[in-house]
Amino acid sequence: MARTSKAKQNKALEQRPWEAAAVQEGIQYEKIGGYVYELRELEADGAEARDLFLDRVYKVEHTDKTDFDYIQIDSDGADAPERQFAEKLDSREDVKFFMKLPDKFKIETPVGPYNPDWAIIKQDENGEQRIYMIRETKSTLDESKRRPTENAKIKAATEHFKQLGIGTETVPGYAVSTPGNWGL
Repeated sequence: MARTSKAKQNKALEQRPWEAAAVQEGIQYEKIGGYVYELRELEADGAEARDLFLDRVYKVEHTDKTDFDYIQIDSDGADAPERQFAEKLDSREDVKFFMKLPDKFKIETPVGPYNPDWAIIKQDENGEQRIYMIRETKSTLDESKRRPTENAKIKAATEHFKQLGIGTETVPGYAVSTPGNWGL
């Protein structure tokens, strides 16, 4: 007897609703081991998930500088480097636009695809020239405290963006930004 995938079975039931109704009529649910998942447990789980979500979101103050009202932060906590960096970008007058790059924005490197954190447009000191920058936020510049593949991707990205001509002589187009050394 040939087996069919769950997706094919579900599609077949969607096309023949009378069969789905017949299958549902024969289903019985029973307590197993006397355990009941109570509403207060659902509420507690929901509150925990909500708090985790809110801990990983930054509310943008100056929404004219970005396309989004909120930015998803990859790290937990108020001290997360990405959150601090978002606050810094949001508060600076010379930063005209910034965005957290989506996961699908990747550059190919010899050690696999790499997704930098931020795209930024700012004005130079004279307020004339626009400077385009890509930044990766990390908690440290110390390469020994990061994974070797992470360091290899960062080195490849440095060369990639240099070849594209992003940045200026004084402001690199791509750099790692850390608390205390944002490189803007």
